[in-house]
Amino acid sequence: MIVKYRFLIVEDSLLIAMDLEEAVARAGHEVIGIAPDMTVALNYAKESDIAFVDVRLADGETGPRLARMLVDRGVLVVFVTGNPMLVEGRDAGALGVIPKPLTQQAAADVIDFVVDWKSGRKRHPPARMRLFQPLAPTL
Repeated sequence: MIVKYRFLIVEDSLLIAMDLEEAVARAGHEVIGIAPDMTVALNYAKESDIAFVDVRLADGETGPRLARMLVDRGVLVVFVTGNPMLVEGRDAGALGVIPKPLTQQAAADVIDFVVDWKSGRKRHPPARMRLFQPLAPTL
């Protein structure tokens, strides 16, 4: 049985958000909302399994604080940002970060990766993605 996950896209650039939305749909999952800021994103939090969060949103550099709130609600968070150096993911509890811009293939790869991770299948991340939560050592 294939699990269908619900994604939240927190991005204030509508074109970038729509590209991610299309990639999620192509992967067979659902986007429950696109949020330009922390307030809108928190309205979708209960319905979300996985969130892609930018650092700089319409209400400022609120992405890291939002990420912590989402993680505390059980949402798996990955930062998708043009400013990956601004993120200290361990503090926010996010899984990792991938820099923008994303090609269609890079978006598909990161979606497959986070779906596997959420399903309990830990593996190495796709190219350009940096994990904040280390993989368990192999025996």
